[in-house]
Amino acid sequence: MKVRLLLPSIASALIASALGAQGTTVTLLNYRTVVPAGWTTRAPASTMRLAEFVVPGADASSGAEVIVYFFGKGQGGSVESNLARWKAQFSMPDGSPVPETVTRDSSAGGAFPITFAEYRGTYARGIGAGSPDQARAGQTLVAGVAETPRGTLFVQLFGPSARVAAERAAFKAFVKGLKE
Repeated sequence: MKVRLLLPSIASALIASALGAQGTTVTLLNYRTVVPAGWTTRAPASTMRLAEFVVPGADASSGAEVIVYFFGKGQGGSVESNLARWKAQFSMPDGSPVPETVTRDSSAGGAFPITFAEYRGTYARGIGAGSPDQARAGQTLVAGVAETPRGTLFVQLFGPSARVAAERAAFKAFVKGLKE
C-alpha cells in the first residue's frame, strides 16, 4: 500500500524534472545544467529540438524563447556557417551592417568550447535569410554553440531586444553550466 501512495509523488517529481521546471536541472545529451528561474518549459516543436523554454515578458508580445537544437553527432554545420546564417537573418532599417558580437568561452570546468554570438535588428527567423513577411523589428538573438564530445548543441535565446538583454546573463550561465 505504501508503494502505491509513493508512486504519484515519484511520478510528479520525475515529470517536473523532465520538464525542467524553474530552477531545476535539465539534462541535454547527458550534460546537466540549471534552468534559470522564470523560464517555463514547453514541449519541443520538432525532433531536432531537445528543449524549449518560454521567457515571459510583460505581455505575450514582449516574451522571449530559448531553444536547444541537436541535429546528431557531426551534424548541424560548422560554427562559422551557423554564425553567417544567423547574421543573414537580420537586417538594419538603414541598410547598415548588422551588429555582431562573437566571443569564445568554455563549459563548466573547461570540458568543451562554447561560442557565443549576438545579433540585433529586424529578424526574419527561418532557414537562410528567413521569411520577409515574418520579419520583426527590434529583435535580438543570442546563440551559444557548445561543441561537446557527444555532438554540437545549438542554444538560442531570441525575442524583443529589451527582454533578451534582461536574460543575457542567465542564458550564458545556462549554456556555460553544462557539465557531466
